[in-house]
Amino acid sequence: MGSNLNKKNIDFDIIENGSITSVPGFYASACHCGLKSSGKPDICIIHSPGGSTCSGIFTTNKFRAAPVIITKKQLEKTKNIKAIIINSGIANACNGKKGYENTLKTIDIAANQLDIDKKNILISSTGVIGKQLPMEKIEKGISKCAGILSVDGGHNAAKAILTTDLVTKEIAVKIKTVSGEDIIIGGMAKGSGMIEPNMATLLVFITTNVKISGKLLDSLLLEEAAKSFNHITVDGCQSTNDMAIVMANSKSNAVLDNKTSKYYKEFKKAFSYVMKDLSRKIILDGEGATKLIEIKIVNVKKKADAKILAFKVANSNLFKTAMFGQDLNWGRINSALGSAECDFDPDKVNIYIEDVLVVKNGVGVDFDRKHTDKIMKEKEIKFTVDLNSGKEEFNVLTADLSIDYVKINALYRT
Repeated sequence: MGSNLNKKNIDFDIIENGSITSVPGFYASACHCGLKSSGKPDICIIHSPGGSTCSGIFTTNKFRAAPVIITKKQLEKTKNIKAIIINSGIANACNGKKGYENTLKTIDIAANQLDIDKKNILISSTGVIGKQLPMEKIEKGISKCAGILSVDGGHNAAKAILTTDLVTKEIAVKIKTVSGEDIIIGGMAKGSGMIEPNMATLLVFITTNVKISGKLLDSLLLEEAAKSFNHITVDGCQSTNDMAIVMANSKSNAVLDNKTSKYYKEFKKAFSYVMKDLSRKIILDGEGATKLIEIKIVNVKKKADAKILAFKVANSNLFKTAMFGQDLNWGRINSALGSAECDFDPDKVNIYIEDVLVVKNGVGVDFDRKHTDKIMKEKEIKFTVDLNSGKEEFNVLTADLSIDYVKINALYRT
């Protein structure tokens, strides 16, 4: 996943102003129910009345929020999901038995309002940890959202899942088929801080109209998450509420039974693009971020070591603050690499910013400072670290660490 995501040689179209409801058969709605003092939307519903084949991946944080625990259990019962209820402002995490009961009550309320079985409903929450959900407000919000579900509701839903995010993160793509019934994939995400996933990411919801087996969808989601959401970090902090959910409602004539199915390759490429695009948008909207930075570690003996080294640099506060200050202090990269418990020879390490060599064999070299000063002022920057010891590589997208990041998180609960 490069810092400049491109669509070259991929046969699909990006839908202008696309959303999760660009996919036929999906409806969404959002409203303000009182969880956020700002008055902004704080609860939403994604609805597929005819059902869908659903897959999800979740945070590995030991303090998993009640919605994560229950949604996982729901998917173990059935993959046929008709609705997802999402609230922002309150995470419903670390709330003990009461938090668990409130999540189940939310499902009961939604089942009643949408007139569907509660086993076909998933729950997701994001916001402040340790607060109990005000269930009267939740019930009011679900009731209102249930009455305004719309094929145009995707954008409002994308607003309702935000917390410290400055912008919504949405995309929809279209694959043309011979039958004339195009394959559509829509996605929305939230995430700005507390980002270093270890499964998928923050909150991500993807819709599509293909007919796909549950087993194949599970496999595809895991595979593509490993290439996208597990290659990003803002601050090295993992959330208690992370989940990525995909709903496929079978409204297209395209049937994906296995990896040899017609359109599977095209679908996989488009699906991958959607996930990588959402990943980039999360980093670009990192709390207080002014830069998107790619760290690429190449020519390493072990893939696992390449990943460790990439995240060591990407999560180094010293490196990230230097990036905010537009200071090409390559010594901070060296020190981050050297702190990793990986087997490599420091005397073989070369470091590049874009195509400019700044470190050779572990030692700084002369380079055109005027040129690199211009690079450091760019919104997107790429560093390549060459260990010259193998063939494996790994890249991570990260953000700089700004004064605003400290302010946002210092005042998060106020």
